[in-house]
Amino acid sequence: MGLATVVALAALGVLVALAAGLAWRGSSLLLVPRAYALLPEFTVLGYRDGRVRLPAPTSPRPFADTRRAGSYALLWGGGHGRLGPVEIDDGRVVVRPLTILAGRPPGAGDAARLDTFVYRRDPLQDLGLPFQDVRVPSHVGLLAAWWLPGRGDAAVVIVHGRRRGERAETLRFLPAVIEGGSGALVLAYRNHRGAPPSPDGFYHYGASEFRDVLAGVRFLAERGVRRVALFGVSMGGTAVLEAAKHWPESGPALAGLLFDSPLVDPAAATVARLREAHLPLARLWAWLSLGVAAWRSGLRWRDLDQRRTAERLRLPVLLIAGTDDRTVPIGSVDAFARRLSGPVSYHRVAGADHVEAWNRDPGSYDAWLREFLAGLWRPAGS
Repeated sequence: MGLATVVALAALGVLVALAAGLAWRGSSLLLVPRAYALLPEFTVLGYRDGRVRLPAPTSPRPFADTRRAGSYALLWGGGHGRLGPVEIDDGRVVVRPLTILAGRPPGAGDAARLDTFVYRRDPLQDLGLPFQDVRVPSHVGLLAAWWLPGRGDAAVVIVHGRRRGERAETLRFLPAVIEGGSGALVLAYRNHRGAPPSPDGFYHYGASEFRDVLAGVRFLAERGVRRVALFGVSMGGTAVLEAAKHWPESGPALAGLLFDSPLVDPAAATVARLREAHLPLARLWAWLSLGVAAWRSGLRWRDLDQRRTAERLRLPVLLIAGTDDRTVPIGSVDAFARRLSGPVSYHRVAGADHVEAWNRDPGSYDAWLREFLAGLWRPAGS
């Protein structure tokens, strides 16, 4: 064997090892739960008389955009609050009203950022809504949940997403959900704060998480609930769709489905995110990572493409998505909406990123929720 052949084989071996390592790393990013880091984006310039002074944005990142219009939280090391609209913008300094919700007032020099989680504690502390802190039995263990009983026999199960992984993500939606008198169960599910891990410690993108959603449905049935709607956010939407496919014949009636930025095709979303990052050989890395993830977890990505089975859903559906979503491609949500065969209310929010539609326009978002749920709970023939 000549020297050139040896060198070529060695180089090939290095490339194969590198590809394998990258694929394993990519599969771990897909499967293994990890804490979401809330990194600071700027420093506070000052606070006085209910108004905060912030630097004009110098970064394209959304949570560095101190001019961002809508309803957002400001987070700093000692607390958080709700920002009001921009009052002063001289090109260097942005001044906005700030309602402090928890902690001390911000001070000059505090590291800070914007965030979509305007509320971060629980329904009573943040919204003045009484609730019961309950534990829902599932086959992985006890799932933490907030239970807000309604006035009748209807309730909504609300399921948060993967990236942020906590019930607080859904607090901003809660007042509009319960306004019509229905109950609400805000549920943690496996591999997230307030719930046990899955047996293998991996995310399954709805393929196993749906069992926790159905555990929540059983909890409601034991409390006299006879009509249920499911509200899924991001990967919670996938869990909801899988739960609808496995709905128990003896359970409560499934009245309708609500979605915000649903992850209707995890594989396509993975490929899109890596391609948008402009990484070398991004598409190849994505598919290698998906393949290794399937081998490690037993997932069948094709089976989790909800567009393939959307036409079987003959229920009323409320669908909300942002046109600038960098996590779930809007095209996949559009395709899912086109294939639904039941009544669909689809709201595409221009400029909104992932699960950001409420923050861009809370009034419209709440109205969509109220109108849709009022139609679900309205007695037949009325």
